[in-house]
Amino acid sequence: MNQLTVRQRKMVYAVVAGLLIVPIVFLGAPAGEETRSGGKISQLRYDYELGETSLGKVDPTSATMNLVLLGFRGVAASYLWQQAEHYKMTKNFAQLRDTVESIILLQPHFKTVWEFQAWNLAYNVSAECDAVSDRYRWVKQGAKFLIRGTERNKKVPELQFGTGQFIGSKLGLADERDVYRKFFVSDPDTDLWGGGPDEELNPEGKDNYLVARDWYLKANDTLEEPGVEQHRMDLALFLAYPYRALIDHAKNFQKDGVASQLDDDTTVQGEQSQAQRDETYNAWAAECQQKWADAYDEWTNIYGMKRIESSGGGTIVLEIDDDADSVLEELAEKDDMTFEDKSRWRDRYRKTTSYPYWKRHCEIERRDEMTRARYYLAEGRRLYRNIQDFEGSRKYLEEGLALLESVFQQYDTQQGYNVMIIDEGDTVEEALKAMLIWRQVLELLGEPIPEDYPLKRLWEDPNFEYQREDLNQRFLQWQG
Repeated sequence: MNQLTVRQRKMVYAVVAGLLIVPIVFLGAPAGEETRSGGKISQLRYDYELGETSLGKVDPTSATMNLVLLGFRGVAASYLWQQAEHYKMTKNFAQLRDTVESIILLQPHFKTVWEFQAWNLAYNVSAECDAVSDRYRWVKQGAKFLIRGTERNKKVPELQFGTGQFIGSKLGLADERDVYRKFFVSDPDTDLWGGGPDEELNPEGKDNYLVARDWYLKANDTLEEPGVEQHRMDLALFLAYPYRALIDHAKNFQKDGVASQLDDDTTVQGEQSQAQRDETYNAWAAECQQKWADAYDEWTNIYGMKRIESSGGGTIVLEIDDDADSVLEELAEKDDMTFEDKSRWRDRYRKTTSYPYWKRHCEIERRDEMTRARYYLAEGRRLYRNIQDFEGSRKYLEEGLALLESVFQQYDTQQGYNVMIIDEGDTVEEALKAMLIWRQVLELLGEPIPEDYPLKRLWEDPNFEYQREDLNQRFLQWQG
């Protein structure tokens, strides 16, 4: 080589470099988006789902940023996270948003950045707004941001789960939940959405709990793919959320239906208008009971029969009946365990997931007596406060309490306790509130409290003395 002239050496180097380009192109040519193309390495990444396109949508600017920073990506990300925390503490939300966008370019598959910004938009930024519609706009931005995260990370079920929890809980449990849930199906931005839902968030115009359920189901489906794991909570709890969302939907439909009967501010109550209200109730009641029946069916026949990996007892099912026991015996034999050991693991997980409670709750609420009881109690409350029809209020309250008593009686046990009184706290509180109004109505009518009346045992139970006093104070405030 030393005998070659400078010109000749340059020619040799050029030839060698040209020859090396061939294997580089063959092995390392980039792939097209979500296709099995490019060089051999790109094809292998696609086959084994190791590349960016396997994880979700790819932002080409993120790859450019990585090339620019070379080995300093970690340093840059750490600095940006410090800046983001600073902007959050100082409430500089515009700078915070830009900083988080920069973090995404560096760490698009770090799920915490998506959760961080979604929470920030929905809880921190929205709290700075006075108008409910403006707060809702920022809540939407948080949800949409989280959806972006699911598109970039399609193999991260926690983000899909988080989106469901966000849409279900943030909209359904916030102080403004009644308004938020209405906005979810009828967006306040009428110029853009024409009175319908924001189609980027709710394209089918569903209730927020049903949209949350769809996201939970996506998370469960993702979890079934090979090599995918979740580290958010125990598997049995994670898998329960689509079915819990259906229960929440039934519960809120029931509450919305009754609440809709209270919107009438008419000062004169005629027989015809009450008959019309009762007719409207019949249609609502049928749909309400069907939703509870659907929730019960999915909780017991789908979730209850789902084969779930436990933390130490192999595969289990949560339901207890002949079919479920047959499946459990098969699983015990497969896992080389006795049926008794497998049953103990099932009992442990039934407690962990509150499986018996939710099954019984759906069973109670789907009863016709329970639906009628809730309606009558709500009507009695409306007639008392909005119409001042005390005779009508008394009639509805007494009918509602009698129906509620009949449901309670079905859950008396031989041991002397009542399952509903122990477990159904919301129903107990509703009954105590109704009795407070009923006692006030009798006082206004100048009539004494009778010796015997529905749910007397509940009113006189010393375990509820503090709750009765608290409700009485709230009742006085409610009356003004």
